[in-house]
Amino acid sequence: MVYDEKSAQRYKEMCRIVGDLVFKMVADGHETRKADIAVVLRTEITQTADKLQPEQLRLMKFAVELLEE
Repeated sequence: MVYDEKSAQRYKEMCRIVGDLVFKMVADGHETRKADIAVVLRTEITQTADKLQPEQLRLMKFAVELLEE
């Protein structure tokens, strides 16, 4: 599948957000199942939504949706 440049950048940023979170969860001794990652992302969104860039917030919400499929 071929993506336009903007979509590719969004996908890369979403992967970075989730990847960083997974590494932090592992370092802290937490499970990294899809459901666990989604819970942590939702918590992060709730606690920091006012500090996030709108695009970053949108990508985090989209990552949660994908993880919960």
